Amino acid sequence: MLHLEEYLDTLEALPMELQRQFTLMRELDALSQDIQEQMKKTTTDFVSNPPTKDDPQHAEYLSNFLQLFSTVLKHGEEKVALATQTYDLVDKHIRKLDDDLAKFEERQQLAIVRVPHWTNSPDDASARQDGRKRRGRESPQSAKSSTP
Repeated sequence: MLHLEEYLDTLEALPMELQRQFTLMRELDALSQDIQEQMKKTTTDFVSNPPTKDDPQHAEYLSNFLQLFSTVLKHGEEKVALATQTYDLVDKHIRKLDDDLAKFEERQQLAIVRVPHWTNSPDDASARQDGRKRRGRESPQSAKSSTP
C-alpha cells in the first residue's frame, strides 16, 4: 500500500503542473496574437501608403516588422517547448502507471499460485470429505448421507 500512496502523491501534483503549463501557453498565445495584430496594422498602413526605399520610414518599418516577427517566433518556440514538456510529463506518469500495473498483476499472479484453491470437481469434494473423516469430523452433508 505504501507504493500506491507514493504514486498517488505524485499524481496529485500532476493537474496543478498541467494547469500551470497550459496557462503559460495561453499567455504566450495571447501575447503572440497581440503582436500579430500590430503586425497586421503596420503592414496595412505600409501597403496603403508605401514609402520609397530611400525614405527613413521604409527602414524603420522593416526593422520594426522584423523585431515583431522575431518576438512572435520566440513565443511560438516557447509554446512548442512547453507542449513538449507537458507531453513528456504525462508520458512519464503513464509509463510509471503501466509499469506499476504490470508489477501489481505479476504479484497477483504469484499470490494466486501460492494460495491453494479447491475446485468443485467430484474427486476434490470426496477427497475433502475423506480428509475430514480421517480427522474424526464429517461434513454436515456426509453425515446426512451416511445416516440410514
